[in-house]
Amino acid sequence: MIGKFVDQGWKVTLLAPADDYTDGFLSQDIVEYRELRQLQRDTTSPLSNYSLYKELKAHYEELQPDVILHYTSKPNIFGSFAAGKLNIPNFSVITGLGYAFIRKGILQSIIRLLYRRAARSTTQFLFENEDDLALFRDGIIPPTQGKSIKGCGVDTDHYKTEIPLPESQPTVFTFIGRLLTDKGIMEYLKAAKLAKHEFGPNVTFTIVGEVDASNPASITKQDLQHWIENGIIEYKGFQDDIRPDIVQSHCVVLPSYREGMPRTMMEALSMSRPVITTLVPGCREIVDEGVNGYLVEAKSAGDLFEAIKKFMQLPYAKKLEMGKEGRLRAETLFDHKKIADEIYGIVVGQAGINIQREACP
Repeated sequence: MIGKFVDQGWKVTLLAPADDYTDGFLSQDIVEYRELRQLQRDTTSPLSNYSLYKELKAHYEELQPDVILHYTSKPNIFGSFAAGKLNIPNFSVITGLGYAFIRKGILQSIIRLLYRRAARSTTQFLFENEDDLALFRDGIIPPTQGKSIKGCGVDTDHYKTEIPLPESQPTVFTFIGRLLTDKGIMEYLKAAKLAKHEFGPNVTFTIVGEVDASNPASITKQDLQHWIENGIIEYKGFQDDIRPDIVQSHCVVLPSYREGMPRTMMEALSMSRPVITTLVPGCREIVDEGVNGYLVEAKSAGDLFEAIKKFMQLPYAKKLEMGKEGRLRAETLFDHKKIADEIYGIVVGQAGINIQREACP
């Protein structure tokens, strides 16, 4: 997305907290970077959120941007408030609704109210699936506001392999993601136990990801160790590059309760690997049932086990065909350049920007 704006001659400033990726990103020397110090993911403190609003507003006053793109809930809400005060066109990208929308309660009610107020200052909302758009149009944003795109996209050149699906046993299923109950990690573990009982050494279940101790939906390290010691799963921890793990897999599994548009699923498809995921918002748009993977009921280890069993019993040629169909779907629907072009067109068109810019050399 940033590359698209830069290619079109825009100056791009990135506002984000410093993290392990900051230096590597800045080494590309295509953006100005400013550190956000008040964006605290794990607090609901009104004082902290007000501090974020003030910090964003100060940056916007100094930069005087033509347009602002916000990502994730807090920038979407408090950044929109700040941009609205300064009459700057701004767009909020809803990458997923997360813990608060999955677990109903007072926090969900507060976030809905905040988004409803933020909508008054937001030029347009961009949603990664049709279900999230429909949810917001039901009492949060006006019926005419909001557009759906196909996620953030995947780099189909980077996530590409000439290595075919492994033909030999065991059949390898892989879960990639944070080890959260909302990601379906418990269903994956329970289905793995059932499959190990039925297929024994002919099936292997791996996990790539890490425990997120700051998230209330995370499993514990003790829980994880229990499943490892009982021989149900092989644990590979967090990996900077998941391509080798995808290549070694016959099928990538994400039994999530809700997503924006699951990136690991797009990456698996792009690397010609079938997938199994759930019949929930975001996930169901990934799979053409029986063509590039299977869809199962969320929160059902039994249904997930049946899909695993079905995949195990497929002829090798059919598994190869499913992988090829997945690659075609990734190229056709989820390529990140197509997504960037679509977002760029929406932003420039709706922000009312008529400035003629020369592309960078």
